[in-house]
Amino acid sequence: MQNFIERFPTELSELRRLFGSDTVDDALPRLKEIYDYTEAKWQAYADQLPDGLVRYVLVAEAPPWSDEGVPQFLLDPASRVRSLMRALRAVFPGAADGSAADALTILARHGFLLLDSIPFAMNYSAKRSSQRYEALIRLTAKTYLQAKIDASPLTWSPDIRVAFAVKRNACAIISGSGGQLLFAGRPHTISTEQIAINGAGYPDAKTLRDLYGIDHVGTV
Repeated sequence: MQNFIERFPTELSELRRLFGSDTVDDALPRLKEIYDYTEAKWQAYADQLPDGLVRYVLVAEAPPWSDEGVPQFLLDPASRVRSLMRALRAVFPGAADGSAADALTILARHGFLLLDSIPFAMNYSAKRSSQRYEALIRLTAKTYLQAKIDASPLTWSPDIRVAFAVKRNACAIISGSGGQLLFAGRPHTISTEQIAINGAGYPDAKTLRDLYGIDHVGTV
């Protein structure tokens, strides 16, 4: 527990301002459990990328919160299929069929990588309009998202394609990062045009295909 607190002290202070100290402190053991589990699954997935090359990035919010049980995470083949995975299966050639493990293998083969922008798996759905939410994201966009990119031994394609999975999260990242992310030290412009959701706010396969340059018959 102490290592988790020591790693993100300022970020946890912002999380407490957003949710309240008692709520966050009560959740800390579970937050650490989810963080440790999903970071391990993220690394196991990243190890599958051919030559460690990342061509397509999807920036999301955080792993889903759950009170107990095995944490749910997009890059874990044992997790339930949610709207984001259904959209991704419709984007990448060959990913629509087969098991979750098969789909993740295909996503990795194409050079797809998920990057979360917050290390804490809280339920943010009712908090995204808050200025305190924006303050948290403006911070973690640098200290968690960008820091993870910088520290990774992965290879980032010079023609990397970036999309966002959550609108308000994306807007806060864009604002907090000055409209760019760095991949291998190269600035990559990010904007609200890269938010890949439909009118209901759910991940949209067609928008992802367009942003990634993958046509509707599956040609990369």
